Amino acid sequence: MRSQPPDLSVLASQDCLVTFAAMALCCDNNVRDHEMGCHQGNGTAYITAKGVMRRTGLNRTAANHALQRLEAAGAAEPGSAWRTGTDILAPGTP
Repeated sequence: MRSQPPDLSVLASQDCLVTFAAMALCCDNNVRDHEMGCHQGNGTAYITAKGVMRRTGLNRTAANHALQRLEAAGAAEPGSAWRTGTDILAPGTP
């Protein structure tokens, strides 16, 4: 659980916006099941910089920078791969 709400002004950057969209779609089990054509289980999905590059057309530097900015803004959960939580866009959820 976050101690502060995310700084969503980071989404004003086109690279951050498309990266966030790719991350949100990748991390949604229903979207993943639809893309695969069958149920893939209820695991936790993450996206890597390479996945962002493939889904958005951004180069590696831009993808990494956007992921780091989203992480710093609290809009992405960090790790060797990233994900966003269902509560990120919920108003007033710390």
